[in-house]
Amino acid sequence: MKKFPLIVLKGDPSKIGFEHGKILKERIGKTISWYKSIIPRKESEVLSLAAHFKSKISRFDPNYCNEIEALAEGAEVDPLWIYALNSRSEIMNTFTNECTAVYFRETALLGQNWDWAQELEELAVILKILPENKPMILMMSEPGIIGKIGFNSKGIGVSLNFLDSGQVCKGLPVHIILRAILESPTLEKATHIIEPFKKGKSANILIGDAQGDYIDFEFANQQVFQPRSDSKVFIHTNHYLDNVELNIDTEKLASSFTRYNQANQLIQTLKGSHIDKIKTILLDQTRKDLPICRPYVPHPDLGNVGTVCSIIMDLIDLKLHITRGHPLKTRFTSISLK
Repeated sequence: MKKFPLIVLKGDPSKIGFEHGKILKERIGKTISWYKSIIPRKESEVLSLAAHFKSKISRFDPNYCNEIEALAEGAEVDPLWIYALNSRSEIMNTFTNECTAVYFRETALLGQNWDWAQELEELAVILKILPENKPMILMMSEPGIIGKIGFNSKGIGVSLNFLDSGQVCKGLPVHIILRAILESPTLEKATHIIEPFKKGKSANILIGDAQGDYIDFEFANQQVFQPRSDSKVFIHTNHYLDNVELNIDTEKLASSFTRYNQANQLIQTLKGSHIDKIKTILLDQTRKDLPICRPYVPHPDLGNVGTVCSIIMDLIDLKLHITRGHPLKTRFTSISLK
């Protein structure tokens, strides 16, 4: 059975970064090469933007710069390319219909499909991070990126969907925001840490905790929204829920609307355990034209794009259920953070 490699990193930021870079040197090199091939900018422009985001990260928390610089040293690459990886969403500024996220409040199950390029299926890893004086972290990530989809030992989990604000975004990179959330012991502290840095990105971040509470942030560059529902299940795809006027290109968002509606319809009829329900939603292909679980299809700029993996986080039992590869062809495996 195919599995993502599990890499354990511990210590201070510099040690965590260096080990990350050293262990994943080959994968980091391949990840950089792939992004070089698909980012529609000259390398000099990419690195100039990376320097801009470096300054943003440094003002937010210099420890992340220490980790990134050490990571680059371990991987023997230009540090600006590691800053570029961690800012790749803002640098690319390319919208694709990516990811369906679901949070079951009653059982604190947070899940999503990671819809992205097939190339990353062979490169992605699971990182278990044991930092000093902070919660332990278990997350799925791309090599060289220090914050992504995962949860921590305090039962705080986070998922990511991309949104289109139609604007160039130059704020604190969303992947750094994800890492900061994963280092937070509570929802309240996560919100407090990122509050001054929420502008300048286009994405949706859904944060859930082990008590069944959640916060959802819809970033629209200089605007930030927090959609809320009294429903026992919260769902997000790739369109704005709290300001529908931003969903201008309805043709481009057809997949997002369809996946969102289909997931909500499934919730009304599904039976069985909540983990079976969330798997059924994430693996659904009822709408063959615009399915939730998406087969790889050609993309004009990114190669083949589809559901790379499904991720389910049990925020009470601190267990990750994940597939490596398309979830209809690959079984879930489990990793505990306890």
